[in-house]
Amino acid sequence: MRAVVIGAGMGGLMTALSLRQSGVFDSVEVFEQTKVPSTAGAGLNVPPNGARLCRWLGVDLDGGDPFGPDGAIDGGRAATLEATRQFNADGTVTVRPFDHVTAVGDGAGFHHMHRLDLLMCLYQRVQDFAPDRGLPCPITVHLDHRLSGLRQSAGEVTATFSNGHTATGDVMVGADGINSVTLALAWPDARPKRWTEVTCFRGLIPREVVASLRRADGSPLGHNPIDSFSMDRHRHDRAGATTYWVRGGRLLNVWISRYEPDSAAFEQEEGDWFPVGRDDIVREVAEAFTGSPSRNDLVALAGAMVRPTKWGLYDRDALDTWIQGRVCLLGDAAHPMLPTFGQGAAQSFEDAAALGCAFALHGRDVATALLHYERVRHYRATRFQLGSKFAFEHLRPRDTAAQQTLLEKLDERVSPAFAHDKRGGEDDSWIYAHDARDIGPSLPPKRLGPWDFRSATRADYAELSQDLWTPPGPVPTVRPMTRDEVARHNTPDDCWIIIAGAVYDLTEWAPHHPGGAGIARMYAGKEATAEFGDFHSPEAVAHMAHFHIGDLADPPPSPRP
Repeated sequence: MRAVVIGAGMGGLMTALSLRQSGVFDSVEVFEQTKVPSTAGAGLNVPPNGARLCRWLGVDLDGGDPFGPDGAIDGGRAATLEATRQFNADGTVTVRPFDHVTAVGDGAGFHHMHRLDLLMCLYQRVQDFAPDRGLPCPITVHLDHRLSGLRQSAGEVTATFSNGHTATGDVMVGADGINSVTLALAWPDARPKRWTEVTCFRGLIPREVVASLRRADGSPLGHNPIDSFSMDRHRHDRAGATTYWVRGGRLLNVWISRYEPDSAAFEQEEGDWFPVGRDDIVREVAEAFTGSPSRNDLVALAGAMVRPTKWGLYDRDALDTWIQGRVCLLGDAAHPMLPTFGQGAAQSFEDAAALGCAFALHGRDVATALLHYERVRHYRATRFQLGSKFAFEHLRPRDTAAQQTLLEKLDERVSPAFAHDKRGGEDDSWIYAHDARDIGPSLPPKRLGPWDFRSATRADYAELSQDLWTPPGPVPTVRPMTRDEVARHNTPDDCWIIIAGAVYDLTEWAPHHPGGAGIARMYAGKEATAEFGDFHSPEAVAHMAHFHIGDLADPPPSPRP
């Protein structure tokens, strides 16, 4: 069999390696639109659930020369940090060690990396299987190939590129990011990416510059990162900052975000990012952190970034499906998520591993392999996609006492390990101990759901569900409704949503729901089927009946081609 992969980023290259590992394919061809391998942004995190998959496929995250030039294909050059430090609004500082061993006990670890270094260590491994190596199932990477069309038949799928080249395979994987052309071609009616009203600055600072940093008045920094091999997090009302070392500690990655709903540069989608000058970044960071004890330190760090960029953060509501015939989506093309959970790269790696294992299990049965992949991955990736939004305080108000009680009974950490407010418990094994290769021996009867990723059992749900809030009055009379009518109830204080053709009024439930008012803010008046879909337990479905107020009278949307 032949595989065609669109996109030679982190997800695309990992997919090529995993499909080859399946032993099913005769060749894997990867097509990248850029002329040279490149990646925007600065640093990223490869947590244990992603790192163990890299180890499985022979991707070296820790090798390479930290002093080597950018873009050198010589290994990952990661920094393995000792702890996270959180600088709180009241001036206190808390420290939390990284658990590099995790519940699995395999020492997969957290790897903080320059994005380009990660891309280059993936290229290094892919080159081991280049056609000239004479090994089975060669991997070929084609640069300067922008996807422009695709067509399918009963037995194959053909991709057309803007340079006139075509490629035909038995399966095509769209791993081409949040602006996926694969998505646009195969799912023309998909919901567009959405502006989150959050902007961020990204940049890197050489170690020697960090060591010499001073505040504007000439005094030393209160907490210079040079003194700690850690990830440092600074939190403010509507702003936040994260710094951590990459490239073996030679560079400091700086990420500073702020809630900026009036940012005209991004709300009209003029671009995802652009270079920013020192004076502008210093002014905006000083303004965003007014009143914060970290303000002067962060202004100094902002002013020292080399070639800083300003980004508008976008996401997309979950897609109902990632499969269209012989085409599937993967990584950010399927489930773009905000960087707040540090799971973007890891979830694309999990996708790649699960896809390869599905083909290893089902062989040439493309339809079953793709369906298996989607059923084991859709809920988990969607949960990270949804959860990453709530790290922004303007989207998630503080939990009520009822919400906290419910979350603590689950003892399931719903924020990343580097967030010191545990929110719900300390057990983060569902995140970091997960092995995406464990897809089961047969096709699951439906998509996996919450209880498939929890240490608690379904039997515990009876006790937990006693604390689920129900309205004091009777269920309203159900009546037919139109999508236009639902769309008018589109605020957190007047929140109707559509799930699988049924309409639910979540207005009263929002303050009691584990997701809080953020659920109402994001989904009021909208279709939320993919986020609250067929993977929920019968108990959860029964509870939703308390909020069912109608069924859609509109005909269902036209089926996608």
